[in-house]
Amino acid sequence: MSKSRAKKKQRRRARSATGAGRPEAGAQERAAARAQARARTPAATASTDRAAPEARRRPSRLEVRAGVPRPDAIWAPFPLTEIGMAVGIALFALGFFADAPGLFLAGVGVLVVVVAELCLREHLSGFRSHSLLLGLLPVAVVHLGIVYASGTSWRGPLAMAVDLALAGALAWWLQRRFVVAQGRARIGAR
Repeated sequence: MSKSRAKKKQRRRARSATGAGRPEAGAQERAAARAQARARTPAATASTDRAAPEARRRPSRLEVRAGVPRPDAIWAPFPLTEIGMAVGIALFALGFFADAPGLFLAGVGVLVVVVAELCLREHLSGFRSHSLLLGLLPVAVVHLGIVYASGTSWRGPLAMAVDLALAGALAWWLQRRFVVAQGRARIGAR
């Protein structure tokens, strides 16, 4: 027997036990419970129940994760992040299909900035951990900067070991910051 069936049976037994002697007892108790619930709400009228369906719905997994709400950007009502992603994808695709490396790199740059901002905002608010991505990103940028600034090729097993060690240390530190931020957000949500 599944868990849901067992729970249904248990509820039926509880209902039949409360209203065994009186057939109306269950209905009276439910009506009393509804009246108490209405009394607890500030303005329990039929118009407010119809006007605020959003207040009654449960937030989705995309809005709340582990008890922490999704953080809003500073520019919250304006969809700057989404516009940036659309522009970055358009430049990326245009540069790829038109064989224009400048447009391609511009698209990659816009996407990196927009995704890094979104990941950093979610990570530091305790909503979702992006430790590995946020740890690898600055290491990759520094590595590219060293290669392009010095003109030498910094590659091979030593370069890989140094980059991975730096990214791992940064990801470990970021994961600790995430746990602290998530704890603060859960306490604040209560």
